[in-house]
Amino acid sequence: MKFTNLGGATAILEHRGKRMLFDPWLDDGIFHGAWYHWPKMQVGIEDLGRFDYIYISHIHEDHCSAGTIKHLNTDAEIIVMEKKPNFVLKFLKENDFNFKKVHVIPARTEIEIAPGLKVNMVEPDPANEMAFVIDSALVIRWDDFILYNANDCQPHADGLKYIMDHYGRVDYALLPYAGGSGYPSCYVNLSEAEKKSEQQRVMMTRLNTFVKTVQELQPRHVTPFADQYVVAGSRSHLNKYISHPASPGVVQDALAAVGLKDRLVMLNSGQAYDFDKGVKTPDAPYQDVTEADREEYIAKVLKPKIYDHEKVTFFPSVPVDRLVKYARDRLWAIQQRKSAFSDLNLYLDFPGVQRRFRLPLNAADCVEVPWEQELQQPFLRVSGTDTLMIMILIGHISWNIADAALFLDYERRPNVYDPSVYVLLNYLRV
Repeated sequence: MKFTNLGGATAILEHRGKRMLFDPWLDDGIFHGAWYHWPKMQVGIEDLGRFDYIYISHIHEDHCSAGTIKHLNTDAEIIVMEKKPNFVLKFLKENDFNFKKVHVIPARTEIEIAPGLKVNMVEPDPANEMAFVIDSALVIRWDDFILYNANDCQPHADGLKYIMDHYGRVDYALLPYAGGSGYPSCYVNLSEAEKKSEQQRVMMTRLNTFVKTVQELQPRHVTPFADQYVVAGSRSHLNKYISHPASPGVVQDALAAVGLKDRLVMLNSGQAYDFDKGVKTPDAPYQDVTEADREEYIAKVLKPKIYDHEKVTFFPSVPVDRLVKYARDRLWAIQQRKSAFSDLNLYLDFPGVQRRFRLPLNAADCVEVPWEQELQQPFLRVSGTDTLMIMILIGHISWNIADAALFLDYERRPNVYDPSVYVLLNYLRV
């Protein structure tokens, strides 16, 4: 059994002459020009070769990039989790990606897709509504080798119990150690000191979850996985606040502190680990990177990058009031169907034309308010360039991706996180 790290959540598993690719993303500039690999990837699409199987965990581009998938051999078999709606299947169809076969695996159902190769899926934490709708975690039993690939799914107690009860042991676990969102980078209600404090708090929370999972699961080997990127362009200065370490190497000291560092398999991009021989190829030490390394790369390479929405400008005459009204009507219908309401006031800002709209999340109202008017608490104010806000409202860019790309500015008072509000925000489009 051999595992090759490419970067992020993209990797190759090889056994008995068969090759499986995890979450294909090798092309830079995803998320509308914002995301680039960090640490830098040392492998290109031309180096991949052919595959027998391709696992796609979910629809986000850092796991499912059309710019990479279009180069893959179509006689491979796709592995996805059964979901309704299934955004990955929709993505494959819309891009006319016609692969040999698609295995749709129900949660907690082990299915043999080839002699000796059984795959299973574990659902994300139901408490995380957004992840539960789109994401998946993979468990592979290939002959007598058990691999658990959590990718972006934060492990949860019930899911881990299922794995331990059903499999008894895990030979190799690929676990998240960080996360990516606009908090605290994009929150203008926070001072610089508060952003740095919140950054450390969130990072430590995720790092502690990584350590706790290793302690509970007791895998024979473990690698910090996924969530490796840097934001380019005009918002690249916000990387210094992102709740995301500069390097997955951050887990080394954390596991050493609990006596589990010997379980770590730390791999550079393009480096493989042979589990049968216990050797790395090429035989090179892990190259850790620092925040200073990242900032130097941003300054020299990434800062001049241009986002998709910066390449066009809409006329000020675009009727943003009608777009907001149509989007609000759609959101209200969804709120009623889901019985999802909040006392929070959502404000949408279009700074170029200085227009602001208030959308109370406990009523169907959509009111334009004076630009200088005091905002009614509790509130979440969201602002972006006019072009960006229009593209989001017409569905060209999703709120979720604009957040991950650090495109948006937020003001939240009081500064209390309500995940249900951010789920609702993603329905706000025409």
